[in-house]
Amino acid sequence: MFKINNTANGINATLTGFKKEDVTAKIEACQEGSCECACDPEVMKKIENIQISGDENETNITVFGDIDAETIAPMMQECLLNNNKEQ
Repeated sequence: MFKINNTANGINATLTGFKKEDVTAKIEACQEGSCECACDPEVMKKIENIQISGDENETNITVFGDIDAETIAPMMQECLLNNNKEQ
């Protein structure tokens, strides 16, 4: 499951069925510009901070910055859900 909501200063996303470590590795690759997905560099510049928490079955991602769910949801879905290739 993938659920994303706007917050006062960014977005909050919840993913179920993924390991927190796998999600963390993919997000770090996007932040470094070394990911294989279509992360928009202009959107990535607007992100101030990303916090990741969760357990074996659910991962919570809080993104702080001048972004909204409608903009970042397609990028997150492609990078985190559809890009399951081993790197």
